[in-house]
Amino acid sequence: MVSYPIELVKDRDGTFRVSAPHFPELETYGDTADDALMHAVFALEQVITERMAKRQVVPMPLKTTPGLKVVNLPVQFTELLESYWKYNLGTFPPDRPA
Repeated sequence: MVSYPIELVKDRDGTFRVSAPHFPELETYGDTADDALMHAVFALEQVITERMAKRQVVPMPLKTTPGLKVVNLPVQFTELLESYWKYNLGTFPPDRPA
């Protein structure tokens, strides 16, 4: 299973905002913390799928940082991602942004 750290912040209006250090383009929300975490899984899948479609780097998760939550990707998606890493390792041009 692949897990990515995310930042879960309660906004002033009571909703929860999610961002991910590995994926600056990811931002999603939820009415509750659990709702936001559910949305985070879908958002991560979407961001990673877009990067794979464009043959961009999908970073391997680093160790978690204190204060950050962790989102686990579904097993089938993890298998797809691991295959992507395996077959594309070393093939990304060095100038491609993460």
